[in-house]
Amino acid sequence: MDDKYFSIKHRFAFGTLVAAFFTSTLLIYAPLSLYVSGNDEMWFSFRSLLSPVFVVSLIGMVVMTALLSLPKRGIHKLLCCLVFGVSLGLYIQCGFFNISYGSGVLDGSQIAWKDYTTYGAIDSAMWAACLALPFAVYMVFKRSWRHILMVAAIFIILLQIGGLSIQLYQNQNSLDKLSHEVTNEGIYELSDSDNTLVFMLGAMDKTYYDDYKKEHPEVTEELTGFTEYDNVLGTGSESLVSVPAMLTGDVYKKDTKYTEYISRAWNNYNVFDVLQKNDCDARVYSDDKFFGNAAVRKVENVVDRAQDSQAYWVIGNTMYRYTMYKAVPHYLKQLFWMSLNDYSSFKSNNTYNPDNDEKFFADYDKAEGFSYTKDYPSAVRVYNLKGAEAPYRLTSTGEKDTDGTSLKEQVEGDFHYILKMISDLKENGRYDSATIVITADNGDTEFSQRPVLLYKAKGDKEAYRTNSAPVSLFDLPATLASTVTDQYKDVGTGKTFKDAEGSAWNRRRFFYRSTGANAKSRIEEYKTNSPKIDADSLKLINSYYLNGGKVDNYILGTELTFTEDETAVMYCQEGFGHTNGWRTIINGTKALMEIPVEDIPENLEDLHAYFQVLNIYEETQCVITANGEEVYSGRLGSEVRQNGLNFLIPTDIIGRDRTIYLTFTFPELEHDTDVMALTSFKIYKQ
Repeated sequence: MDDKYFSIKHRFAFGTLVAAFFTSTLLIYAPLSLYVSGNDEMWFSFRSLLSPVFVVSLIGMVVMTALLSLPKRGIHKLLCCLVFGVSLGLYIQCGFFNISYGSGVLDGSQIAWKDYTTYGAIDSAMWAACLALPFAVYMVFKRSWRHILMVAAIFIILLQIGGLSIQLYQNQNSLDKLSHEVTNEGIYELSDSDNTLVFMLGAMDKTYYDDYKKEHPEVTEELTGFTEYDNVLGTGSESLVSVPAMLTGDVYKKDTKYTEYISRAWNNYNVFDVLQKNDCDARVYSDDKFFGNAAVRKVENVVDRAQDSQAYWVIGNTMYRYTMYKAVPHYLKQLFWMSLNDYSSFKSNNTYNPDNDEKFFADYDKAEGFSYTKDYPSAVRVYNLKGAEAPYRLTSTGEKDTDGTSLKEQVEGDFHYILKMISDLKENGRYDSATIVITADNGDTEFSQRPVLLYKAKGDKEAYRTNSAPVSLFDLPATLASTVTDQYKDVGTGKTFKDAEGSAWNRRRFFYRSTGANAKSRIEEYKTNSPKIDADSLKLINSYYLNGGKVDNYILGTELTFTEDETAVMYCQEGFGHTNGWRTIINGTKALMEIPVEDIPENLEDLHAYFQVLNIYEETQCVITANGEEVYSGRLGSEVRQNGLNFLIPTDIIGRDRTIYLTFTFPELEHDTDVMALTSFKIYKQ
């Protein structure tokens, strides 16, 4: 053997390439590729994974290069061959040689590892071959073995780069995971000179405000400069549709998953780009499900919870443990088996809760009202509050009553504090220069199309007035943009509320109603040219069904949700209520699901079904049958709420159509009622 191959220069060259093979395979390609192929199980975005991968791979490359380059002669050769063999095994195991255990996902469930003896033997033989290969090359090709291994390493690294590039291209729309957080930061801080405040009250129908105004006629004296628009059309019938539309102007039409729609809406140019361009400090206090990650760049109080040192540690720990589980031999996998759900609730204690008006008002008192700063020339604050939504727990003075109150008291409590905040502006000399909007994310009667809308532009001092112009809440983005620039025509409808006053009575307006249940859940698009906006004046022009109304075959081990993405809804035929963003309720004495399965492996005796239960409304007997055979019987209660519904489905009862027919019955119930709320389900191999 020529001694030149043991010089430091040659040891470093060979050691660096083998180290690059190892680092590329285990520390770069494996975690990134696994994320792309299984990102539905991750709470963080692909972008947020790059930083921990860069740091870990850099450290790994330096350490491995030193480890392989510094030793001399026999030890150098032994280590390089060993690391090459391990790297080859990792590449084959991670990319081509894995099987699904249990559910096929990291859910922490117990796996019968002893049932995989045959696979374990085959897997071990593969690893033995990979480890032996570089030593065999050395024995056969004593003069050129280094060059052969170097060429092989370069070839596999190029394969990894190409494969990952294709994966990224094919999955680019699903990589921007919603890992943001809406914080309370700056919630009561305003600009010293120019402010826009939007109070967005949940379900505050115009009729509720009319009743309040009759009981409290003095409100018109307190709201000087305000215009009440009594012919306003909302954007959508519920918050899931209406709030993003009011903020971004983009509409959810079920043409994609809800989370993908949200990402798109915030990536597109919208009013918050205009506000940011004009040095406006814009903050929106609403549910984080209404924001895409792009809002982190546009809205001051929206932060990426995957972009701090603690998050990097959590992300790195999650992904590299997942990588090790996928990359190591069968008999070592149980050392890395875990539940990815352990990391799904990673948030700070500073998250805004839009369903807690009493805390919002109490914190305002604790802060001793608004504070004013000269740090920015103008501020926009959007407060999305519970408003008139049930359950009612506000007193007329805006305090919490745990025993519950009434709709009337809830409305009075909200307006009590809104008027208190307006008085704060007046006492501090900021009222005249402020723009104020009091509205609702949707109405609450008929189609929920008629929300309240009260508007005061900067400088308006006239007496309270009423206007019947054809206004739309799609005009809100342009109205907000107009507070900082007169170049707002390309935002939203291009009309402000004031501009709409000059519109013809037959102005074309649109409204999106979320309706239906089970597999018929849909968004209905309505148009009106009428000066009236009762339900009869709205003309249905389109209906949008999730997945185009098509039912996909279910892939075993996939978790599907009854939350905003509604991926489970296509299988629900009867008894499942409307999905409103965080759950679906089973209502009635019977519910049905039809689940066509993509593939059922041969010689499989049972499937495990799991339904995650958010709440139990009726503690009653529940019987579940699969294809006519009873698979579950038990009483709904705290144990089911905590552990979910778990039962086995024998595969021999599934017919040639490979469809599972699940029937939920509640024999003790005599009439339709809300029984329980579900958030997700999955069916997987035992």
